[in-house]
Amino acid sequence: MFCEQLTSRIGLNCHPLDDDGRVFLIETPFRFHDGDHIPVYVEIIGNEFRFFDDGAAFLHFSGLGINLNGGNQVKFIKTAAEAHGANFTDQGEIEIWAKADDSGKAFASYVAALLELVRWEAERKNVSHDASVFVDEVAQYLMAWRRVEIKRSPKLMGITGREHVFDLDMNGTLVLAISAHHQSASSALHKLVDIKALPANQSVPTLVVIDDRKDAESAKTEGILLSSVSNVIGLGQLQINAGTPNRLM
Repeated sequence: MFCEQLTSRIGLNCHPLDDDGRVFLIETPFRFHDGDHIPVYVEIIGNEFRFFDDGAAFLHFSGLGINLNGGNQVKFIKTAAEAHGANFTDQGEIEIWAKADDSGKAFASYVAALLELVRWEAERKNVSHDASVFVDEVAQYLMAWRRVEIKRSPKLMGITGREHVFDLDMNGTLVLAISAHHQSASSALHKLVDIKALPANQSVPTLVVIDDRKDAESAKTEGILLSSVSNVIGLGQLQINAGTPNRLM
């Protein structure tokens, strides 16, 4: 009796979904970052168990506005699934198959894969928020410095045929606002190289603004590398140019 009450109270319930007793829904207390439920569907075929999400993860991230139309766009789901022994199918489902004797292990692996996506979502939200705030700061300083109109999210095609999105358009100068982390700088470098390699873009001016508040040395190192393909300025110098030095220190 206590065990039945306990599973119910912690949010674990099982519901049959067909008359044959082959498909079930297991309710769990696990949630995505925005509160969406993480479902566990179970299909029993002979001596095999199939745990799957019925496309719930795909629909969840699609509902957040993330483009999931191509292989690269869904790679983060596929990677999370495969890291825990599951698969991401062509139908957009995360699934894992197991013999009846191994069903407990398969259940744990399935849940681990979904929780990996929960962590991905939380980390991305924090990073996206911080990046968005930094872009807003850069836009304010650029307007104070140059006294020109600033537009958001300009796009330009690279030589590979890929369309790249910049953070700002400062009267024709395309601006990237990045952190001093190597990964951020590397991503900016690849974007700029692809853009500049197209002859039609060689006359397009670009500017990289690096956040040098926390790690000035790394910002300097990455700035030297990026200066080979673009104009570069640290946030500290941009603040001085805008007439507001050390405002954010």
